[in-house]
Amino acid sequence: MKRKILIASFLKPVNDIRSYEKIAKSLASNSTNEVYCIGYPSNIELSDNKIKLLPLSYFNKSGFGRLRARWEAFKLYVKVKPEVIIVNSPDLLFVTCTYKILFGAKIIYDIRENYFRNLWFQKNYFWGLRHALALLVRTKEVFLSPLFTHFILAEKVYKQQLSFIGRRHTIIENKSLPPKINRTPAKKPDSLTFLISGTIAYEYGIIEGVYFYKNVVQFLPNSSLKIIGHCPNKTLYNNLKILANENTQINLKISSNPVAHVKIEEAILEADFGLLPYQNNKSFSGKWPTKIFEYMAHQLPIIIQKNKTWNTFIEDNNAGISINFLKLESLDMSTFFKKEFYNNPLPNSIYWTSLEAKLTSVIEGCFEK
Repeated sequence: MKRKILIASFLKPVNDIRSYEKIAKSLASNSTNEVYCIGYPSNIELSDNKIKLLPLSYFNKSGFGRLRARWEAFKLYVKVKPEVIIVNSPDLLFVTCTYKILFGAKIIYDIRENYFRNLWFQKNYFWGLRHALALLVRTKEVFLSPLFTHFILAEKVYKQQLSFIGRRHTIIENKSLPPKINRTPAKKPDSLTFLISGTIAYEYGIIEGVYFYKNVVQFLPNSSLKIIGHCPNKTLYNNLKILANENTQINLKISSNPVAHVKIEEAILEADFGLLPYQNNKSFSGKWPTKIFEYMAHQLPIIIQKNKTWNTFIEDNNAGISINFLKLESLDMSTFFKKEFYNNPLPNSIYWTSLEAKLTSVIEGCFEK
């Protein structure tokens, strides 16, 4: 008999990089596992006979559509009848726990974000509402936590930040997959391509990144900036559209929905430098941006905001430069981009493959209980 494992996402696409490319494929490599993925519909079609993708119907991410999608997810749970559910969305916690009560499945909560801190300290919602939502999410997590069999933590710092997890946790960070294609950009010393990818938000330093680029073109006027990723803030989305219309050297590929990771990988392969101008926001405290590992895996030089969490790691691996994006006047742009990077082999610890044994151990432990 095959062991049925369901990986449940909600706002993330059904072929999300962590759920599908990393966790699902790792688990599906064991022939005794039958793996399913639920998630937001994606316009990228994939074919993998070992993993069954079950996209939800398109829904409005606010209002009634979101409630209807939860009911649809529950019906898929009942149809699949999984023995283990790996859920990564607060939206699906009540749905998943209800299924457990009725049918006895084991639940693993894959905590990708400290959702309380994200809502409380980031400005994606207006003052008051974001605090109420933060309290609601944390109350839900704490109240339902006794029903979870285990917790997977995507960041080491969550061990200190989340008291409700107790000792039932394993740290499985969001490391990079080995690249399928090596990055070999053309040598263009007078014309560099800079990249900002992933979540596009004020807190992630998008304004500081654009300002950095505007300083660069004073020395390298033929350089360009590509911005690609998910931009949930409507005001920022519109402002960036205006900016790109005014400057043809800014290539904008943003969406109000998550962007397929394959598109981001294509942008990484074409870039000369990756910009990570993260602000010192409390929601990021102690966290490691996944982009650090992805850019390193592709040997894309990194220009990142100074931060004690990652400064030493970046410098020891000669992967990039840590700067203060708020004090660009101290940089000598005429020599800044002449440095050589990635002179030594990269550590295996940046790759997802270094974590697969941990994931297997968690799953086997669930089936044994």
